[in-house]
Amino acid sequence: MKKPYRWGILGAGNIAAKFASAVNYTEGSEVFAVASRDGNKAKEFAEKYGATHVYDEYSKLAEDTEVDIIYIATPHAFHHEHAILCLNNKKPVLCEKPMALNYQQVHDMVNAAVTNQTFLMEGMWSRFMPSINKALELINEDMIGPVQFIRADFGFQAPYNPQGRLFDLKLGGGSLLDVGIYPLFLTTLLLGEPSLIQSMAKLGTTGADEYCSMQFKYASGQMANIFSGITIKTSLTAEIVGSKGRITLPAPFYKATGMSVELNNGDKNSFSFPYEHNGFEYEIREVMLCLDKGAIKSDLLSHETSLSMARVMDTVREQCGIVY
Repeated sequence: MKKPYRWGILGAGNIAAKFASAVNYTEGSEVFAVASRDGNKAKEFAEKYGATHVYDEYSKLAEDTEVDIIYIATPHAFHHEHAILCLNNKKPVLCEKPMALNYQQVHDMVNAAVTNQTFLMEGMWSRFMPSINKALELINEDMIGPVQFIRADFGFQAPYNPQGRLFDLKLGGGSLLDVGIYPLFLTTLLLGEPSLIQSMAKLGTTGADEYCSMQFKYASGQMANIFSGITIKTSLTAEIVGSKGRITLPAPFYKATGMSVELNNGDKNSFSFPYEHNGFEYEIREVMLCLDKGAIKSDLLSHETSLSMARVMDTVREQCGIVY
């Protein structure tokens, strides 16, 4: 049996904990090392998830020759720095979404991956969910006809903390980067990059967008309407509308365990996709498949996709007056 991939976890917060749990669940992988600037936090994390190497400096994790792949789980504002640190040490990187704060930073990260011939992928776990794969399958089979319109929203109510990562611009705060990327990913996956973007946002006292509304139009006439929020709760659902019918992803659509299809002729169907573990196991398997092949990017979630989403978000922020 092939030796398990030894994962290093850069950052030891809530998302890192969920990811580490999935790493240990997934056959062929193990949590091997963890790094946090808080040494005690790193030790506690290591004890819980079985890491044998513990660091209080990120550079030490990047330089650990026994680590096979590093998952970056720090706040958005630090993804660029930490990913390039790892890539320049020839360490493959899975970087939690969003890849970075803007297009230029994502471009720098992709350039580092190409220059070092080292794997890099954005941790957009939705791409690998069974529900998304089934929706793609039905669309490719022409079940609902060509996609004409997409509507999706992701809004939740967070406690207001001006120094917290959701509201502090220095940490990449705001709804667009944190959760708006989920409906944006869905539109990008199915329709590509829009030719026309119209957006508006409510900016809070810190300058971060508390909620943001976006309308897209595409070269062939298709449209999308998406919304994100960190101060208001929305339906968390998505609809993909084609000429023959529609697919509905129930709440929360970005990690849906079910899906329904309703055709214009009245036919209806539903599907169920319970997780094996917590949902992160699907993207972990994709990363390991890519590493098995010696690839520097995933065909399912490419560098080009991450660059496209970053370009769109740059435009949205410019239109809305969101400045980091």
